[in-house]
Amino acid sequence: MGKQAAIFLIFFYLMEFCIAASPLNSSTDEHSLLAIKAHITSDPNNILGTNWSLGTYFCTWIGVTCSRRRPRVTVLNLFNMSLQGTIAKEIGNLSFLTYLSIRNNSFNGVIPDEIGNLRRLRMVQMSFNQLSGKIPLSFGFLTNLEHVSIQGNHLTGTIPWNIFNISSLQRISFTENQLYGTLPNDMCYHLPKLEGLYLSANQLSGDIPTSLSACSQLNTLSLSSNNFSGAIPMQMGNLSRLQILSFGANTLSGMSLHYII
Repeated sequence: MGKQAAIFLIFFYLMEFCIAASPLNSSTDEHSLLAIKAHITSDPNNILGTNWSLGTYFCTWIGVTCSRRRPRVTVLNLFNMSLQGTIAKEIGNLSFLTYLSIRNNSFNGVIPDEIGNLRRLRMVQMSFNQLSGKIPLSFGFLTNLEHVSIQGNHLTGTIPWNIFNISSLQRISFTENQLYGTLPNDMCYHLPKLEGLYLSANQLSGDIPTSLSACSQLNTLSLSSNNFSGAIPMQMGNLSRLQILSFGANTLSGMSLHYII
């Protein structure tokens, strides 16, 4: 192979690498939104059917908000639109997304692992749908997450341990699912901002971790209607900001606490 041919070949491979490594762009966002639309099987109000189309600028689509500086989707809000379908894995390509809400719809199927690609996400609202399967372990990659609410679904399995390592979390709401397993003993050592923990109406079991007392900002703790057992940790008395404490319908023993159900 001649020198010029070798240089050309190296240049070709570098170009291929650069293309593969290039960041996702605005056209990726548009294609991702269309993939999300394609996974909608019922849109009785014809909101997406008439509005989400290639003939219009995607940043003007209903439920879509883009950054002021660039045409990238930062908010996807499909709240209470009576939509039915599954969550497309392409949602993980909306790399500038900070707010995601599909609350109060009829989405079914699993939460795709690709949700963990959305590293800018601060709020996730998926409550009151028909989602099943497990909470993806990739949720633990959302290191900027502040609020996560997936209550009122059919989720099973254990709560991924790495969710309790997201130090920015302020609210965790997994109420009314079918989650089982125990809570990690160190669950509050990495949650300095947590204000609300809602885990009622699941199948969680084991002891209530004494480390809950390390969530010093906690004002609401809801653990009722599970299978928790053992003694109520005395350290709970150190939670000076606590206003609502719900332990009902478990098999707990030990010290008596005044709580609200």
